[in-house]
Amino acid sequence: MSIATLILMIMLTGSAHAVRSDCIPLQPTQQSKAASGQIRITITTGGVPNRPATNTYRVGESIPLVITMTNTGSEPVYVCESGTFYQDRPQLLRNGQPVAYASYRQSMVQAAEKEQTCKQDNLPQQMLLRPNEPTVVDWFNLVEGATSLYDDGWYEPLPAGKYTLTNQRRLNCCDGALLETNTINFVVVP
Repeated sequence: MSIATLILMIMLTGSAHAVRSDCIPLQPTQQSKAASGQIRITITTGGVPNRPATNTYRVGESIPLVITMTNTGSEPVYVCESGTFYQDRPQLLRNGQPVAYASYRQSMVQAAEKEQTCKQDNLPQQMLLRPNEPTVVDWFNLVEGATSLYDDGWYEPLPAGKYTLTNQRRLNCCDGALLETNTINFVVVP
Protein backbone atom coordinates (compact mmCIF):
# COMPACT_ATOMS: atom_id res chain seq x y z
CA MET A 1 0.00 0.00 0.00
CA SER A 2 1.42 3.35 -0.98
CA ILE A 3 1.96 6.22 1.45
CA ALA A 4 -0.56 8.32 -0.51
CA THR A 5 -3.22 5.59 -0.14
CA LEU A 6 -2.50 5.31 3.60
CA ILE A 7 -2.83 9.09 4.05
CA LEU A 8 -6.09 9.08 2.09
CA MET A 9 -7.39 6.21 4.22
CA ILE A 10 -6.51 8.03 7.44
CA MET A 11 -8.25 11.16 6.19
CA LEU A 12 -11.39 9.25 5.19
CA THR A 13 -11.67 6.91 8.14
CA GLY A 14 -10.18 9.10 10.81
CA SER A 15 -7.67 6.50 11.94
CA ALA A 16 -4.65 4.52 10.87
CA HIS A 17 -5.87 1.30 12.46
CA ALA A 18 -7.29 0.02 9.17
CA VAL A 19 -3.81 -1.07 8.11
CA ARG A 20 -3.25 -4.15 10.24
CA SER A 21 -0.79 -6.98 10.03
CA ASP A 22 -3.50 -9.58 10.72
CA CYS A 23 -5.55 -8.53 7.68
CA ILE A 24 -5.29 -9.97 4.20
CA PRO A 25 -5.77 -7.67 1.19
CA LEU A 26 -8.90 -8.46 -0.80
CA GLN A 27 -8.93 -8.94 -4.54
CA PRO A 28 -11.42 -6.57 -6.23
CA THR A 29 -13.84 -9.38 -7.12
CA GLN A 30 -13.60 -11.26 -3.82
CA GLN A 31 -16.64 -11.09 -1.49
CA SER A 32 -16.97 -11.74 2.21
CA LYS A 33 -17.66 -15.41 2.90
CA ALA A 34 -19.53 -14.59 6.10
CA ALA A 35 -23.24 -15.25 6.19
CA SER A 36 -24.98 -12.30 7.82
CA GLY A 37 -27.00 -14.65 10.04
CA GLN A 38 -23.93 -15.96 11.84
CA ILE A 39 -22.22 -12.64 12.62
CA ARG A 40 -23.24 -10.64 15.71
CA ILE A 41 -22.10 -7.01 15.68
CA THR A 42 -21.89 -5.06 18.93
CA ILE A 43 -20.87 -1.50 19.70
CA THR A 44 -19.54 0.17 22.84
CA THR A 45 -18.38 3.68 23.60
CA GLY A 46 -14.78 4.19 24.71
CA GLY A 47 -12.38 1.33 25.08
CA VAL A 48 -9.89 2.35 22.40
CA PRO A 49 -6.17 2.09 23.20
CA ASN A 50 -5.22 3.97 26.37
CA ARG A 51 -8.82 4.77 27.25
CA PRO A 52 -11.32 2.75 29.31
CA ALA A 53 -14.86 2.02 28.13
CA THR A 54 -17.40 4.45 29.55
CA ASN A 55 -20.92 5.74 29.03
CA THR A 56 -20.40 9.27 30.43
CA TYR A 57 -18.66 12.09 28.54
CA ARG A 58 -18.15 15.80 29.06
CA VAL A 59 -19.22 18.44 26.53
CA GLY A 60 -16.37 18.86 24.02
CA GLU A 61 -14.83 15.44 24.73
CA SER A 62 -14.24 12.97 21.89
CA ILE A 63 -16.49 9.91 21.89
CA PRO A 64 -14.91 6.83 20.34
CA LEU A 65 -17.05 3.91 19.22
CA VAL A 66 -15.66 0.36 19.21
CA ILE A 67 -17.11 -2.32 16.92
CA THR A 68 -16.83 -5.99 17.87
CA MET A 69 -17.95 -8.93 15.74
CA THR A 70 -18.62 -12.44 16.93
CA ASN A 71 -18.88 -15.38 14.56
CA THR A 72 -21.64 -17.53 16.07
CA GLY A 73 -21.09 -20.32 13.52
CA SER A 74 -18.87 -23.36 13.92
CA GLU A 75 -16.34 -22.53 11.17
CA PRO A 76 -14.00 -19.53 10.83
CA VAL A 77 -15.18 -16.86 8.38
CA TYR A 78 -13.73 -13.72 6.85
CA VAL A 79 -15.35 -10.30 7.01
CA CYS A 80 -14.21 -7.14 5.35
CA GLU A 81 -12.65 -4.04 6.92
CA SER A 82 -12.46 -1.16 4.50
CA GLY A 83 -13.06 1.70 6.90
CA THR A 84 -15.90 3.25 8.81
CA PHE A 85 -16.53 5.79 6.08
CA TYR A 86 -17.73 3.01 3.76
CA GLN A 87 -19.10 0.45 6.18
CA ASP A 88 -20.82 2.27 9.05
CA ARG A 89 -23.95 4.36 9.37
CA PRO A 90 -24.37 5.42 13.02
CA GLN A 91 -27.82 6.58 14.10
CA LEU A 92 -27.82 8.88 17.11
CA LEU A 93 -30.79 10.17 19.12
CA ARG A 94 -30.58 12.97 21.71
CA ASN A 95 -33.41 12.88 24.23
CA GLY A 96 -35.33 10.77 21.69
CA GLN A 97 -34.77 13.12 18.69
CA PRO A 98 -32.53 12.26 15.67
CA VAL A 99 -29.17 14.01 15.48
CA ALA A 100 -27.96 14.90 11.97
CA TYR A 101 -24.46 14.00 10.77
CA ALA A 102 -21.95 16.82 10.56
CA SER A 103 -22.49 18.48 7.16
CA TYR A 104 -18.98 17.64 5.91
CA ARG A 105 -19.48 13.97 6.88
CA GLN A 106 -22.80 13.77 5.05
CA SER A 107 -21.20 15.30 1.93
CA MET A 108 -18.27 12.87 2.08
CA VAL A 109 -20.57 9.85 2.42
CA GLN A 110 -22.67 10.94 -0.55
CA ALA A 111 -19.59 11.61 -2.71
CA ALA A 112 -18.00 8.26 -1.80
CA GLU A 113 -21.18 6.38 -2.69
CA LYS A 114 -21.59 8.22 -5.98
CA GLU A 115 -17.94 7.96 -7.04
CA GLN A 116 -17.39 4.46 -5.56
CA THR A 117 -14.06 5.51 -4.06
CA CYS A 118 -13.86 2.41 -1.86
CA LYS A 119 -13.62 0.12 -4.89
CA GLN A 120 -11.28 2.45 -6.78
CA ASP A 121 -8.82 2.97 -3.93
CA ASN A 122 -8.51 -0.77 -3.15
CA LEU A 123 -8.47 -0.23 0.63
CA PRO A 124 -10.39 -3.35 1.74
CA GLN A 125 -8.87 -5.97 4.02
CA GLN A 126 -10.18 -9.36 5.15
CA MET A 127 -10.34 -10.13 8.84
CA LEU A 128 -10.65 -13.66 10.19
CA LEU A 129 -13.38 -14.29 12.76
CA ARG A 130 -12.89 -17.50 14.67
CA PRO A 131 -15.99 -19.25 16.05
CA ASN A 132 -17.42 -17.71 19.24
CA GLU A 133 -14.43 -15.40 19.71
CA PRO A 134 -15.44 -11.71 19.99
CA THR A 135 -13.03 -9.67 17.84
CA VAL A 136 -12.62 -5.91 17.76
CA VAL A 137 -12.77 -5.16 14.03
CA ASP A 138 -12.91 -1.38 13.98
CA TRP A 139 -13.31 1.84 15.93
CA PHE A 140 -14.01 5.42 14.99
CA ASN A 141 -14.80 8.77 16.54
CA LEU A 142 -18.50 9.34 16.80
CA VAL A 143 -17.67 12.87 17.94
CA GLU A 144 -14.28 14.52 17.63
CA GLY A 145 -12.91 16.26 20.71
CA ALA A 146 -12.62 20.05 20.96
CA THR A 147 -8.81 19.91 20.75
CA SER A 148 -8.59 17.58 17.77
CA LEU A 149 -6.64 18.55 14.67
CA TYR A 150 -8.88 16.41 12.46
CA ASP A 151 -12.53 16.65 11.46
CA ASP A 152 -13.23 12.94 11.49
CA GLY A 153 -16.24 12.65 13.78
CA TRP A 154 -19.64 11.71 12.42
CA TYR A 155 -21.35 14.38 14.52
CA GLU A 156 -20.65 17.93 15.63
CA PRO A 157 -19.71 18.33 19.33
CA LEU A 158 -22.66 17.15 21.40
CA PRO A 159 -24.47 19.29 23.97
CA ALA A 160 -25.37 17.86 27.36
CA GLY A 161 -28.12 15.25 27.20
CA LYS A 162 -29.04 11.60 27.11
CA TYR A 163 -28.12 9.76 23.91
CA THR A 164 -29.14 6.49 22.30
CA LEU A 165 -26.99 5.02 19.54
CA THR A 166 -27.23 2.19 17.06
CA ASN A 167 -25.03 1.52 14.08
CA GLN A 168 -25.59 -0.22 10.79
CA ARG A 169 -22.52 -2.03 9.49
CA ARG A 170 -21.73 -3.67 6.16
CA LEU A 171 -19.99 -7.03 6.16
CA ASN A 172 -18.98 -6.47 2.54
CA CYS A 173 -16.20 -4.01 1.88
CA CYS A 174 -17.79 -1.24 -0.14
CA ASP A 175 -21.47 -1.98 -0.64
CA GLY A 176 -24.18 -4.42 0.28
CA ALA A 177 -26.70 -4.82 3.07
CA LEU A 178 -26.33 -2.96 6.35
CA LEU A 179 -26.75 -5.06 9.51
CA GLU A 180 -28.12 -3.52 12.70
CA THR A 181 -25.98 -3.54 15.84
CA ASN A 182 -27.08 -3.47 19.45
CA THR A 183 -28.41 -0.23 20.97
CA ILE A 184 -26.35 1.61 23.58
CA ASN A 185 -26.96 4.62 25.81
CA PHE A 186 -24.58 7.29 27.02
CA VAL A 187 -24.77 10.74 28.56
CA VAL A 188 -22.95 13.97 27.90
CA VAL A 189 -22.60 16.19 30.96
CA PRO A 190 -21.54 19.87 31.25
